[in-house]
Amino acid sequence: MKEFFIKHQKKIFIFMGLSLLSGLAILGYLFFIISDLPSVAQLKNFKYKVPTYVYDRNGNQIAELGVERRIPVKIDKIPKNLINALVSVEDSRFFTHGGVDFIGVLRAMFSNIKAGRVVEGGSTLTQQLVKVIYLTPERKFKRKIKEAVLAYKIDKYLTKEEILEIYLNQVYFGKGSYGVESAALNYFGKHVWELNLYECAMIAGIPKAPGIYSPSSNFVKSMERMKHVLARMLEEGYITKDEYNNIIVPTIISEQTSPNKKNYAGYFVDYILNEIKNEMKLTDLNDLGYKIYTTLDLDMQLKAEEAVRNGLMSVNMRQGYFGVLAKGDDPSFGEKLKKVAYLSEYGIYPAKVKSVEKDTIIFSLGDKEGILKLSENRWAYPNGSRLGQLVDFKTIINTGDYILVKKTEKGYLLTQEPKIEGALLAIIPKTGDILAMVGGFDYRKSYFNRAYQSKRQVGSLFKPFVYTAAVDSGYNSTTLVYDAPIMLESGEKGKYWTPQNFDRQYYGFTTVKDALTTSKNVVSVKIAEKIGIKKIKEFAKDRFGINSELANDLSISIGSASISLMEMVYAYALFPNMGKSVKPYAVKKVVDDNGNTIYEKSPVEGEQKIRSAVIHIMNEMLMNVVEDGTAQAAKSVPRMVAGKTGTTNDYKDAWFIGYTPDIVVGSWVGFDEFIPIGRGETGGRAALPIWVSFMNSVISKIPYNIFPASPDVVYYKVDSNTNKKTEDIVDDFKFEPFIEEPKENDVIN
Repeated sequence: MKEFFIKHQKKIFIFMGLSLLSGLAILGYLFFIISDLPSVAQLKNFKYKVPTYVYDRNGNQIAELGVERRIPVKIDKIPKNLINALVSVEDSRFFTHGGVDFIGVLRAMFSNIKAGRVVEGGSTLTQQLVKVIYLTPERKFKRKIKEAVLAYKIDKYLTKEEILEIYLNQVYFGKGSYGVESAALNYFGKHVWELNLYECAMIAGIPKAPGIYSPSSNFVKSMERMKHVLARMLEEGYITKDEYNNIIVPTIISEQTSPNKKNYAGYFVDYILNEIKNEMKLTDLNDLGYKIYTTLDLDMQLKAEEAVRNGLMSVNMRQGYFGVLAKGDDPSFGEKLKKVAYLSEYGIYPAKVKSVEKDTIIFSLGDKEGILKLSENRWAYPNGSRLGQLVDFKTIINTGDYILVKKTEKGYLLTQEPKIEGALLAIIPKTGDILAMVGGFDYRKSYFNRAYQSKRQVGSLFKPFVYTAAVDSGYNSTTLVYDAPIMLESGEKGKYWTPQNFDRQYYGFTTVKDALTTSKNVVSVKIAEKIGIKKIKEFAKDRFGINSELANDLSISIGSASISLMEMVYAYALFPNMGKSVKPYAVKKVVDDNGNTIYEKSPVEGEQKIRSAVIHIMNEMLMNVVEDGTAQAAKSVPRMVAGKTGTTNDYKDAWFIGYTPDIVVGSWVGFDEFIPIGRGETGGRAALPIWVSFMNSVISKIPYNIFPASPDVVYYKVDSNTNKKTEDIVDDFKFEPFIEEPKENDVIN
């Protein structure tokens, strides 16, 4: 031996040196790998990614903001059966190993060699948790070393129960469910602590491959996996043979009844998130576990969305047919079909045309066939021709084309996705609470919020500001204005402006009340000229709170300005609020994940901007717009209602804002491209029906109240023929409100 050592000592020393260097190199490499490992201390008070939830004024959830739908629960709320099932199938030595199961690794290695493929993994639950929280799922030696070291450290730092609690709340269980409570609710419609043995076994089998073993995705595979879990539980002694043999098949709840993530009121949620981010200097509210309490009324919101949708579909039917969804040879038809997929919620589906005759279309819808009859679809004349009715299907549709059809009780009708857009905003006038906000036909079609981001020409909707300034200047509802053609200097040399009434008719001497009722443009211009453009602008901006730019000419008196629906609705709130202004109020408070209120806002009592006596008279006149004027359709709402329509001369914008003592609601209709809606599409025809539909659908929520009376207003008997105060006995008279006793009426020529 000695001779051998002397003879080979050089080689031995070289070998020992190389071994030492290799060992040092390996140790150095391992040290390098684990030198940047994250601390496990954060796991003691682990912060889960929990969605931020948004609630309406009644506590109804309207939005869930976050990628991971998770509801953390304590370990004592999780059934023993679920823990036993998980441990049996994923890590049977969990309670005895130190984070890494070396016996399990060897067993898995031999099983895989024997099978010639990977049939078993050696990762413990603790190692799986490391992958989920700290590391990427890449299969590299470097990552496996980190995983093992971290698992060992976690096992020393946390109890087994703490590890299980984090695992069961953190891991993905399919169907958008993170954690066992979310999974229990989504699959079975019950809390995790209410699950039976077989439901526990089914859930425990999912994490290995959620896409395969989710019962919603593949119930057969899920049942096979559940039986495997039960078999492992039997082997480990957690269940009896009877429990294994007498399986009760779990009942999976349907997608319709599942409490899975569903968001409502997209336009409103975007609006309040912008407010919160600006106020709290946050960039993102997703996955923070916050609770946001708002002023929205979810029931009103859903009714508002339905009213806007149905109203726009009605206008859409009057537009004529824009054309097929996609031509048969269009390579992008798949993308076009995806864009309208949301319409299926409203019973509207894309269909492929199989054959076209003059009076019938046969189409395929999935594996079914349907038929369209010309007699039921004559609205669909070619858009642009304005011929009134379709006379031949072949003029607009070809075999192979893709069209949209609407399911009805009798069959199907031809339809189309509207290009026309609209908006609705409903508020409480005394507080500014936003009750409903709709920014377009459907949030999935367009995120652009036309309720407050869009400024459109308001037309006659502006006139109440002019008349309010006039009443404040001493005019009353019986003041006479001469309604006749007028020519005014335009501001450009040699050019004149000649405003006209909408119907191109003129009516001579007209009372202020009647002029507003029938929306006479010339009268509004004459009043503005008389009291001065300066006062009109002062009232619009300083009193009614309009922030949008107003031209310094008389055209603003008939609505040349472009203003948002939100500005106009809050301006109109001064009428039922007796001259007091209010600000938009949408977010009540924000509570963090620890239950602390971190943001709170209360409605601010409005400042008196206009004398109550002036508002009293305006309310009387605006009620008359509903009673005898351009908004008579609003009389179908069984409450005390006042309001004003708005239409631009070229029919590009249609408006109506109406109010009761307790609610102000505004609706707008128009194209984003600023093109005409169509001849005759006035505020009364296009926008008012949306308002009426909404109001009647929520009428039970609106109290029976009357507008407050101002103590400074007195009613006098007025001769209807002369529009002068009278104490005589006359055949036709009325009582009109006055701030002071009327004298000889002013006449504006």
